[in-house]
Amino acid sequence: MKYILFSICLTLIISCKGDSTTQQEPVTTAPAIEKIVEKPAEIMLYAWVDKLRLRAKPDTKSDIVKELLEGEALVFTGEKTDFTQKVNLRGVMYDEPWMKVITGDDKTGWVFGGAVKMYQQTTDKSSAPYDQCFQLLELGNERQFDNCVQKVKEAQLKKHSAYVKPDPKGYQLNLLSGDQVNLLDNDPNGLGRNNTLDFRAYYPKIGYFIFRMYADSIDQYLMVNDKDGSQFPLWGFPKPSVEDNHIITLSSKSDEQHINGIQLLSSTPEGYVIQYENDLLEAKPLIAKWVKDEKVEVTIKQPSGKSEQMIIQKEEEGWRVVSQ
Repeated sequence: MKYILFSICLTLIISCKGDSTTQQEPVTTAPAIEKIVEKPAEIMLYAWVDKLRLRAKPDTKSDIVKELLEGEALVFTGEKTDFTQKVNLRGVMYDEPWMKVITGDDKTGWVFGGAVKMYQQTTDKSSAPYDQCFQLLELGNERQFDNCVQKVKEAQLKKHSAYVKPDPKGYQLNLLSGDQVNLLDNDPNGLGRNNTLDFRAYYPKIGYFIFRMYADSIDQYLMVNDKDGSQFPLWGFPKPSVEDNHIITLSSKSDEQHINGIQLLSSTPEGYVIQYENDLLEAKPLIAKWVKDEKVEVTIKQPSGKSEQMIIQKEEEGWRVVSQ
């Protein structure tokens, strides 16, 4: 009997220990949230006084880093002096602080605040793949412009690899119709001898592949239809309007065989048709911004180095310059 009671007690003790054992919940650690710090937008200024002196220090007696042209774009670093100075500019007395800026060719220095103004940037309502590159060109950064173009071009080729395939002799295009078109360099039966192509972009909405075409030291652009392979030569890189009803191209000459010009094309039942051409002679168009579907702003650099804006608008009688 004693042994039976002992066995029952032992069983109860073991049973109680097993029940008292609780399973611990696995500890989970919340994933760390990376804090993204947005880079503040650059504050753009421009010199409204010709031959404005960029100085090493905020002082009229400091060393001159560079003489700035009227209209030259500057990036404000956000640093300015606690004191102001009185300076007479074009018959008007200004009492302003000095501002630290960076030029388009990466020179840093100080300018008198009364000689610069805030750059009222026009909102571009139609973006294109190379816009950021042309903005560098507008600021005078030609070397950075070339690097930017190369990077964007590589990205465009990767993005549209199903349709555009580089070939040692040129490019192979897979059209939406299912056909293939071979664009060969130096092809006497195609684009002609001494012609080479460089793919730049594909615009599915307007239905064209865009190539830069070099021919006997003259470079221009070529649009190739993505359905039938038909070709349309242009002066410069095309930028569609807000609703893709129009296209603007800008070309800047590097020698006498090139054109400083603007072309505007409009969509018709037969396709895009050139409706406006303007040879600017020595003035160089830099960047185009579509304000509306039928209104575009073009930044032009004059031979003096001064930059100004030209507004071109479509009206009943056609495209015309409405302000400059």
